[in-house]
Amino acid sequence: MLIWFYCVKAAEQGGESPIVDCREVYRNLELSIRDRFEKKGLMYVRNFTDRLDVSWERFFQTDDRSKVENYCRKVGIDFEWKDENGLRIRQLSPAVVKHPQTGEFVFFNQIQLHHVSCLPPSVHDSLRSIVDEENFPRNVYYSDGSPIEDSVVRHITDLYDSLAISFKWQERDVLMLNNMLVAHSRNPFSGQRKIVVALGSMVNQN
Repeated sequence: MLIWFYCVKAAEQGGESPIVDCREVYRNLELSIRDRFEKKGLMYVRNFTDRLDVSWERFFQTDDRSKVENYCRKVGIDFEWKDENGLRIRQLSPAVVKHPQTGEFVFFNQIQLHHVSCLPPSVHDSLRSIVDEENFPRNVYYSDGSPIEDSVVRHITDLYDSLAISFKWQERDVLMLNNMLVAHSRNPFSGQRKIVVALGSMVNQN
């Protein structure tokens, strides 16, 4: 899966897009942690609650529950309707995959986007004052439903930080990545910044 970035406007300060080789993340994971992820895999959870983050209607681009249910069944997503127009979905996914072209193992997942320990403390505390952690808009567990330890997520974050390569954007720069081989993020910035993105074909992880 290819992804392109084009710099229309570079930030005055910050705004870099650190990139990390997912093969190196896989190779440098503690063996016990890597083995756990390879054996267990992941379960992503999304909770759609009225007036808290995005609604299920907006996420699925429909207000027809039957269409949501049919889509979920088609792609293997478990769904559960909750009180007050709420919806919880769960999807199993590997944490480690083999690249379809190179045959190399890569640490390819969205743990840092979904794990509650990665939220800024102020955001976490604000959400926790409204709902329990299990009802946060996003969450991720091992595929058996057991929690992913905060210490494991810290180890992953430290690895990304130590392996990251960063550069300062200049206007009209183009960056092309194989999104399965290379992960990307964004540093905080000040001033205006505009990076446009184009995606290539998606890859089925199953």
